[in-house]
Amino acid sequence: MENLDVFAVEDIKDIGNGEPLFANFGYEDWILLSTRFELHLLIHSFKRDLDDADRPSFPLKHLSYYYHKYYRKAWNFQQFSVPEFDDLLELLKDSISLEGEGQEGHLKADAPADASLERFVKLTEDNRRERQRRIDAGDETARLKFARPAASFGAVGAPGVAKGGYGGKGGKRPYPQMGAAQQASAQAVAYNNNKPRNTYAPQTKGGPYAPRQNYGRG
Repeated sequence: MENLDVFAVEDIKDIGNGEPLFANFGYEDWILLSTRFELHLLIHSFKRDLDDADRPSFPLKHLSYYYHKYYRKAWNFQQFSVPEFDDLLELLKDSISLEGEGQEGHLKADAPADASLERFVKLTEDNRRERQRRIDAGDETARLKFARPAASFGAVGAPGVAKGGYGGKGGKRPYPQMGAAQQASAQAVAYNNNKPRNTYAPQTKGGPYAPRQNYGRG
């Protein structure tokens, strides 16, 4: 359905022909979906926890710190295989933006805090279709090639993986599930429900983000 208005889709699990909206997602699309949703949750969680009208977000130079603090994993910019953060923002447009210049610019979530996961799926599919149109027109710069982590899961013979790869006996691969984004959501919810109610800024000598305690409520 090439002419589909992705933002008019009511059910992302069935666009009317039995296919989900994310049926053609590749590895890069799932990573972009997960990144959109994770950064959206991170920025809104920071704003809620800090509860300071003068500091609704944090500068780009502190992204690695807060990403690790909230998600308990490292921020890996290199995986996107783009030279500048602005290039990543172009892939995440309408989800994440930057107010200000360079590392001092503050990250902004473009959607309200209660935005649904479906919104981010639609944005990711719209971005995928636009890139595909450019590729079809001969623009190879639109083709994404993210770095993939080394992993052994999914190999034939691994636990739970039959000889056919999916479903056993050469079964047809099912449509991909929204595992990446759902895991991001689950991580954020679990962390927000269990973390101590204070927020710490990374240490900078003489800067405005020196460590302070009890920014959060409670």
